[in-house]
Amino acid sequence: YPDEGYDCYVANELCQDFNGDGQIMDWIGDGYCDDGSWGLNFMCDDYSWDCGDCGELVSDDNGYCDSIIFATDREVVTARPVESDVRGWEEDDDTNIDFANQLGWEIHDLPLYFTGGNFMTDGYGMGFSTELMVNENNILQEQFIDIVTDNIYIDTYHIFDNPNESSIQHIDCMAKLVSAETIIIKQVSESSPEYECIEEFADSFNSLNTFYGRPFNIHRIFCPEINGGSWETNPVAAYTNSLILNNKVLVPMYGIPEDMDAIESFQEAMPGYDVIGFDDTWSNQWYGEDALHCRTMGVFDPNMMHVSHKSIRTEELNDGGIFVAAEVVSYRPNDYITDVSLNWKYSAEDGPFNIIELSCIDGNCSGVFPELTPLSDIEYYITASSSNGYSISHPSYGWHTFTSADTILGDLNYDGLVNILDVITEINAILEEEYFSSYDINGDSVLNIQDIILIINLIVG
Repeated sequence: YPDEGYDCYVANELCQDFNGDGQIMDWIGDGYCDDGSWGLNFMCDDYSWDCGDCGELVSDDNGYCDSIIFATDREVVTARPVESDVRGWEEDDDTNIDFANQLGWEIHDLPLYFTGGNFMTDGYGMGFSTELMVNENNILQEQFIDIVTDNIYIDTYHIFDNPNESSIQHIDCMAKLVSAETIIIKQVSESSPEYECIEEFADSFNSLNTFYGRPFNIHRIFCPEINGGSWETNPVAAYTNSLILNNKVLVPMYGIPEDMDAIESFQEAMPGYDVIGFDDTWSNQWYGEDALHCRTMGVFDPNMMHVSHKSIRTEELNDGGIFVAAEVVSYRPNDYITDVSLNWKYSAEDGPFNIIELSCIDGNCSGVFPELTPLSDIEYYITASSSNGYSISHPSYGWHTFTSADTILGDLNYDGLVNILDVITEINAILEEEYFSSYDINGDSVLNIQDIILIINLIVG
């Protein structure tokens, strides 16, 4: 048997824990293509053609591929292994040390193999991975979640069934969490052998609630078939494998008509962001399982300001006032919040955003929208400034959107009728020199006798 962290070539009844690391590890089915590049060549009948790790069709007369097991001192589990000594990614692991030293950060030795491409978080204590993350560590799901809870402060961890029949099975190839409440999920053609797997994955999010206790906003992005890498099975465009950097969203492009549809899908999910199609100038080929997020990672600012806000949704509105609330905090030393504002406008208007100052107590801020024209599309965002001159918005860039509630023109008291009571309401507003956009029947930005006449005309038909 080899001595580089493995016990034997094949996991069968003769394979034991020779190196005493608590698990039985072998080369067959380890996720690496053993075609000689790693020192051994299992691309032959004797070793079942490496059980498909090279992307070739498997001829398994030996029965190895159906019985790959990795034993621990707790139980026997079926899994894709992670080698204890020689994994082939040592330089990648060392990058974490160099990176932490460069930024002056402490290094935390997480007692797990934790693949960045197979992890999403909403930033509020909720994490997402496919079950591959658990399998790679060869432990029970409950044990994995306990370790994550204790070490990286994830309160709720959602582990999804692997959403592909055979692929990298990383969540960033399936979905992109673009905010705490909005997610973009891959969609493939019905002819794809993985169509049902992907749809089941998407359906899983329908049963989940966000940090704010309501369903996710789910956007689908169609990913057509592409000519992928030789190791890939059923490759499709990895549009979800994108990168968000400040106000820009970089989306991998494949030189196909569906590229523009992908751009539009991101623009719809993230209004106001600069969505940029990004070609692979290095290898001239993004793959279905190797695109932007597989090769890059954004770095957060530990001294950031942060705004937490439950965005306004059209379906949750009623005929009453539209309240807005936000929690604002600055993590910068010796810094405190000074101003928090609601910025809003009608989507049909090209002019600047209207500004309403929010009232804040200990970072908890609130305010109310003015009376809005019924069934109007509204764009808004929240801004906060600090004592040291920093500022931040929610969303980070762009704006939220909703449609104002449906009301009857001229029904100023919202009783479902247009009658003399609405005329009196209009007169009182004029006498008190108050202005509400819903009272401005002719839309001239002034409340006067003309608006009263229009309400009377509505009453008499």
